[in-house]
Amino acid sequence: MVPSTQEPGQHPRRRLPGRRGTLAATAILAVAIAAAAYGGPPTAGAARNSTTTTGSPLADKTKPPVTNDGASGPQIPTTDPFYRWHRSLAHRAPGTVLRTRHVILAGAGASTKVNAIQLLYVTTDELGHRTVSVATVLESVDPVGPVATRLVSYQTAYDALGARCDPSYTLQTGKEAEVVLMLRYVAAGDTVVTADYEGENLAYGAGQQSGYETLDAIRAAERWLGVPESRTPVGMVGYSGGSIATEFASELARAYAPRLDIVGVAEGGVPVDLFHNLAYVDHPGTPWTWVIPTVFDGIARGFGIRHLGKYLTPAGIAAVDANQNGCVGSYIGLTTQQMFKPRYRDVTEVPILVRLLDHLIMSRTGTPRAPLFIVNGRSDPVGDGIMVAKDVQQLAHIYCQRKVPVQLHIDQGLNHGQVGLPFLEQAQTFLTQRFEHLPFQNGCDAISAGNSIAPIPIPASHHA
Repeated sequence: MVPSTQEPGQHPRRRLPGRRGTLAATAILAVAIAAAAYGGPPTAGAARNSTTTTGSPLADKTKPPVTNDGASGPQIPTTDPFYRWHRSLAHRAPGTVLRTRHVILAGAGASTKVNAIQLLYVTTDELGHRTVSVATVLESVDPVGPVATRLVSYQTAYDALGARCDPSYTLQTGKEAEVVLMLRYVAAGDTVVTADYEGENLAYGAGQQSGYETLDAIRAAERWLGVPESRTPVGMVGYSGGSIATEFASELARAYAPRLDIVGVAEGGVPVDLFHNLAYVDHPGTPWTWVIPTVFDGIARGFGIRHLGKYLTPAGIAAVDANQNGCVGSYIGLTTQQMFKPRYRDVTEVPILVRLLDHLIMSRTGTPRAPLFIVNGRSDPVGDGIMVAKDVQQLAHIYCQRKVPVQLHIDQGLNHGQVGLPFLEQAQTFLTQRFEHLPFQNGCDAISAGNSIAPIPIPASHHA
């Protein structure tokens, strides 16, 4: 099967709404959950063209794409014309499908009967501008009757600064560890949509952008499937980096995508307050120090900060440069003492950093409408090694105060890597119950307050 590309305006495709099917059972569940990632509605009328404006708007339909080294296979997104849109987006509504193509799953998905379709769609970046991203839709090729569509929005923990880590690409190269879990949903009769939610600029940690792009991927998938937006149940799930997109999408949905019928939200390993997460890993004895340069670079991309280097030492600049094109951070051992110039080492005294990190504290953007299933580990007095357990507890407590039904589980004795797979398996049970309208046991009565996650006051501007 040769991947094909089409634009909706040229090749309209109507589909039968609502199909469920079965897949051949996947063999052994073995998932390597990637390390943690970090990461209001857009200004009315704000728009711009996509940042990738060169190249043909259509991929070659006559032959499979070619990798950079000349071997037959998928191109990385930075060289693949499918990802580029050179026309104006000013009058394109978020969730609009601009282009579609069929692709072939590799690795764990290669032997399963699944239809994989990619959508280039309109979305919104962290600054409220129109942009584009790519979502991949997975559905059964063995329908068993006109059962209503149930859509699972699955956010992977791709934690990346490099485009070769985008789920739309890793699904084609056999490097997407979480595809096994996605296919379990398809086997159960659900349709899965997974987005490149960090966007064209790989804005790792830019939470609102991740939320917008997740919600717009859902809208794009529903439009391609031909199902009604307000009557198609949607469940959302993500662990670690995927929890960022999942959480912010749930916060933003009420204002940004109010017609979506989100019935349940499952999130685990959640970076609630980046001030606390960064302080937690800021010592050379942890394997998580890569988060420090990576998160600041990703946030700088999302918020358009082009002078990050002014705050950094030569070692800090080298660390940022080393992670430019990678999947997860690999530059380990650099603390803020080594990365930042002396006057900037306390980020709570740097106004621009305080503004950004305050903006990214979870629960400040909005309130979810659907029941929440939240899980975090606690392998030491603080948390799971990267996520702060009392922060996660406080997030749950805040939502309980806002009358959102919540189940919170803190897995004692388990670290971040140990919680991922059990959580994702439990999340499927939770979402299936929401799709089937089973009673939800609200745990709010047992959820007390945790740490304060109030924003830090912006300091005087002597540290610009």
